[in-house]
Amino acid sequence: MADKPRRTDQAAAATAPAAPTELRPLLTAIQAAERLGVPPSVLERWRGTGEGPVYIKLSGKYVRYSHDDLDAFVMARRCQSTAQA
Repeated sequence: MADKPRRTDQAAAATAPAAPTELRPLLTAIQAAERLGVPPSVLERWRGTGEGPVYIKLSGKYVRYSHDDLDAFVMARRCQSTAQA
């Protein structure tokens, strides 16, 4: 009976599940508003109109924002000119 070939450490590492990435803590609406430099009421209005950054609704009253979503929101609004296209 032939022995099964042994997996090398490199092959074992390639099939091992990836380690979970560490998430930064989510921000409350107040913290997100401070980071964006707007009042919390503006974030609330944007959530209603769909204009604001992507948010996470943990439950009926718990709204949170990720750092990455806030960064993406800001970067999407970069402008170089006041001229309208």
